[in-house]
Amino acid sequence: MIQNDLFSLVERAKCGDKDAMYKIIVMFQPSINKACRYTHPNEQHDLKQYLTEKVIRAVLSYDLGSVPAYFQFINQTPSKSKV
Repeated sequence: MIQNDLFSLVERAKCGDKDAMYKIIVMFQPSINKACRYTHPNEQHDLKQYLTEKVIRAVLSYDLGSVPAYFQFINQTPSKSKV
């Protein structure tokens, strides 16, 4: 499937698509693994499970209606002053 961008995956995962949720978890796996490297080896497995659960909960609770359009986002972003 071509539409594997995060937004469409979240949209599908919120509708119960387990494959989409799996793909999201795989996308965040490098960040989760990096965070676990800074933890004691005995705690890494628990932290990995905890962070994976947090990703799942974040996906399921994310409000897709609150995503601004491109120009709305640009207008909301504070402009940087040139020095």
